[in-house]
Amino acid sequence: MSRVTEIDSSRLKIFLAFQNDPLQFVSSLLYDGDMVSLRSSRKRPAYVVNSPEFVQEILVGKDDFFIKGRSSSVLSRTIGDGLLTSEHEKHQQQRNYMQPVFYKERIQAYAETVIGEARAFADRLTDGQTLSVSDEMMKLTLTVIAQTMFATNLEERKSELAAAVNDTIERSARTLFLPFILPLGVPTPGNLVHRRAIRTLETMIYEVIDDAFNHPEPYRLSLLGLLMDTKDAQGQGIPSDEMRNQMMTMLLAGHETTANLLTWIWFSLAENPEVEAKFHQELDHMDLTTGSAMENYRKLSYTSLIIQEALRLYPPAWVILRESEREVSLLGETFPPQSTFLISPYALHRNKHVFKDPDVFRPERFADGISKWPRFAYFPFGGGSRSCIGSNFAMMEATLILAVIGKQFRFRRVDTSSVVPEPLISLRIKGGLTMAAYKHG
Repeated sequence: MSRVTEIDSSRLKIFLAFQNDPLQFVSSLLYDGDMVSLRSSRKRPAYVVNSPEFVQEILVGKDDFFIKGRSSSVLSRTIGDGLLTSEHEKHQQQRNYMQPVFYKERIQAYAETVIGEARAFADRLTDGQTLSVSDEMMKLTLTVIAQTMFATNLEERKSELAAAVNDTIERSARTLFLPFILPLGVPTPGNLVHRRAIRTLETMIYEVIDDAFNHPEPYRLSLLGLLMDTKDAQGQGIPSDEMRNQMMTMLLAGHETTANLLTWIWFSLAENPEVEAKFHQELDHMDLTTGSAMENYRKLSYTSLIIQEALRLYPPAWVILRESEREVSLLGETFPPQSTFLISPYALHRNKHVFKDPDVFRPERFADGISKWPRFAYFPFGGGSRSCIGSNFAMMEATLILAVIGKQFRFRRVDTSSVVPEPLISLRIKGGLTMAAYKHG
């Protein structure tokens, strides 16, 4: 018996339903079969993947059969051929030379930077102050990524750069699921905004690269310093354009995802008083001014559970796309070349057969680890050769930012409007999140 089922709707209705509300669409198919055919064209069939077994086959077992396809084509217009968009051998080469940036000893140094920047942010807050939490988290994580990855202080330009990042993300997201990709050179209003945002980011990046070549010492322990020192088998260094691509990748993938995650967590804490009380109870028993940042990070056990639960309900990577380059057999089912597979952690993380009360924010469900669930029932950082290279960094950063700010403040919403998820390149709150900060204790 086939594990592939076919959706009972026309291709036009399927397309319109997905365009109107992608999250609702993929969630509505969760119990319709392990692999759901979207009745797309025979030459380029598309499927929604609902089974952790099929997810594992695609991301790990048969990884060599797939490329990212359309998602890489769209993102490469902004970030070029970087770690997020390169394929196969080139991707592995890039991952190998970038991996040392995320070694344990490097992350320990980054943790001190995170603590310092989070403390500076908290010190600027005042009791009762109203702020856009989404915007402020974006600026904070941008500052962190610039200092840790680029050894650069962007304090005076962070608003401009955060806006440019936002513009590139919004324009890319609007293109990702359109029937065809309009070339970026076509002077539409959207493309003009996108190209201007890219120029803004590139100007900063090339200024930093030029300064690093002229004054290399301050950059030695950063990603940029590593890129400058890397040589290929022929002894050739990495071209400036490739450095630009990797730095652009870190700007888009390295801070926007964490900023959105933190925003979802501040919202979730305010909506779940019992969880928030346990969070502050953990912080009240800790002195974050003594010991190393990493020592404190390892002690924040309940805060870590909060983050894991937020990653379950609001995974920044809400969708993963794969395209088969040639015919592939998955668990006894055969799929033709150019088949597209849509994998949604957002939907799969809400499977009621795996997670009891899946829509409830309950960090305690992670207290005993994730081994009790099927592999790839929970996979916020993807899996296989393309799993998130910075997952340990992201967990450390989110934990310490929450702890340092939460030690002094709690946040409350200032309106009663509905909070709606917006599935762009990563999952954020539509329209942002405005809250008031109140002194804790």
